[in-house]
Amino acid sequence: MTKYDNLLDRLSSREVIILDGAVGTELQSLGFPIGATAWAGIAQHTHPDTVRFMHEQYIRAGVDIITTNTYSSARHCLEPLGLGGLTRELNLRAVVLAQEARSRVADGRPILIAGSVSNYGILAGSDEEKLPSRLQYGWSDYTETQCRENLHEQAQILVDSGVDMLLAEATGSTLNRRWVIEACKATGLPTWLGFKAHIDTQNGGLMTGHNSKEPFETGLDTLLSFASDVVAVFHTTVEATDLAIPTIKEKWKGPVAVYPDADRHDYVDHHVDAAEWNSHTPEEFVNCARKWVESGVQIIGGCCGFGVEYIRPLREGLPTHAG
Repeated sequence: MTKYDNLLDRLSSREVIILDGAVGTELQSLGFPIGATAWAGIAQHTHPDTVRFMHEQYIRAGVDIITTNTYSSARHCLEPLGLGGLTRELNLRAVVLAQEARSRVADGRPILIAGSVSNYGILAGSDEEKLPSRLQYGWSDYTETQCRENLHEQAQILVDSGVDMLLAEATGSTLNRRWVIEACKATGLPTWLGFKAHIDTQNGGLMTGHNSKEPFETGLDTLLSFASDVVAVFHTTVEATDLAIPTIKEKWKGPVAVYPDADRHDYVDHHVDAAEWNSHTPEEFVNCARKWVESGVQIIGGCCGFGVEYIRPLREGLPTHAG
């Protein structure tokens, strides 16, 4: 039985699984300077020991799953920095650093490694008919074909490097999300679908992605046919997560994961103390997570801004099984 098979058995028994927290902002707190073009995607190039240490910290905090630092390591993120030739190396290195961290501190616990694939660096509309012929990001232009090839390339590198599963973490439009999901599913490795949501400030409705006017429910309806094992709401504020969970559970009967962000807006080339921008304390985060578990959510973690200090209390602060 593989580690992933064991995880599925644990989920079938309604066990609560702890995912790690923020990767990019946690690396930033350890001294890595986040940049707009590749976010934290080159940290394994410039700060490999820091990346390994970050994973070790999460494992020591009691998580069951750690996520590779590859959210922004696709070729189109690296090429504008002159690092396109290192695409395979940096994705492989991200997996190896996670594996090394697991070997060093897991102490026999079955820690899984999830490979992150996202649309970071790709901008496209939600309507395929309105898709521009070229996608603009940073200092370079990419065609749709190039972007999709890059996503397939990255997903396959992560699988070849030994991840246990893939996280399709698209934060953009439903079209972006489809590209990421298709790239991950094409590898044949178990893929968890991640959906980002935001609250429309004008009407209070829940929408997909960062700025889309597409209702969250519509985005789910479009892509849930791709789901197999787990559906997640991620990179979403705590408040929007509260709204998203009932919609997901209405449409998806399998395990649900949540890993929200702290709604921070000052990421790039800047670091401030968490207390200056995070409106939730670790204790408050645990209380929110407990409520989610009581509603049936089985996998809890964090995203941007919710780092190790927020994840550490979850192991003892949550029920062992979901409601």
